Amino acid sequence: MKRAFCKFISCLLTFSSSFAMAIPSQPQDDILQRLDKNADGEISIKEAVADPIILESFSRIDINGDGLISRHELTTVHVRRSHGNALN
Repeated sequence: MKRAFCKFISCLLTFSSSFAMAIPSQPQDDILQRLDKNADGEISIKEAVADPIILESFSRIDINGDGLISRHELTTVHVRRSHGNALN
């Protein structure tokens, strides 16, 4: 029984580490680099137009309501792009 449990834990750890490697560690940096055309470190509404999902969610991501999305705001709301282009 103990051996089967250890094998199960080993498989679980292998699966979870493989899954973690498939997800970018900092997706907010990818989004910021792609959309921040003027390189000011923030995404304006004009820059967000290039990404329909970010644009649609702009007000939810812009936590402080200043009309800009910062790296901190992207991190805070856990913006993640997946194959389905979902925003979590």
